[in-house]
Amino acid sequence: MRSSRSFDTRRPKASATSLPVVRQSTSTLELMKSAAQYFYRHCRSGHVVFSRDAPPTQAKCEKCGEGMVGKCPHCQTELEGVLRGTVLIDRATGTPIGGRYSRPDHCKNCGEPFAWANTTRRLDAFNLWSVLHPKVIEFAKPRIEAGHYADAVEAVFKELNAIVKSMYLQITGDELDGVSLMRKAFSPNKPVIVLDDLGTETGRSVQQGYLDLFAGSMAGIRNPKAHGNINITKERAAHHLVLASLLFHRLDERR
Repeated sequence: MRSSRSFDTRRPKASATSLPVVRQSTSTLELMKSAAQYFYRHCRSGHVVFSRDAPPTQAKCEKCGEGMVGKCPHCQTELEGVLRGTVLIDRATGTPIGGRYSRPDHCKNCGEPFAWANTTRRLDAFNLWSVLHPKVIEFAKPRIEAGHYADAVEAVFKELNAIVKSMYLQITGDELDGVSLMRKAFSPNKPVIVLDDLGTETGRSVQQGYLDLFAGSMAGIRNPKAHGNINITKERAAHHLVLASLLFHRLDERR
């Protein structure tokens, strides 16, 4: 009986990929030389499907629905699809769950890139700054380029707090900060800053939802970075900056 298993082998900025090792109890695993051969095929997104004793026959990838690739689309050279060497085997299923595997990004015959390499290139080329709010760019970009990722996030959310604080002070004469400021400013019951039509249930839900986002960003992102020495990756900084950009844009669209 042939069994197959799919893995996501996509990694940005890499020409070869290692299969992720699924962490299980070592009592269920064994290292086995590939006496029983394992065959594989790629889908257009770069996922790999393994099959024992014979090449996989499925037409589409179970993970993403993309078609499988068996030949170079440029020169029609057949792609090698046999896993050799030491393979990590799951005793329960008899399928490979890890080991060393290199996914080619270019055809060995003609040198042209495969579809998944083009996808990686497009993702790498995506300019995040082009979609972020000007305030986020102003406060974050110099810090990000200097490698100060946590400082960039903290500066952006401090500026968001300062702008809401100024609006609230001008309208009410009261000075609040952080979470308490956001809960007062965006309260759906008596908001100082209105983000949607409060005459409808949908509008009230939107107002409440953004209240939670504004307040949550102060409690969960700004405050920890302001009160502690926290290091984050460039990728996690980007996640925070996208959220901040959304909140700045929604503030600009207030009623």
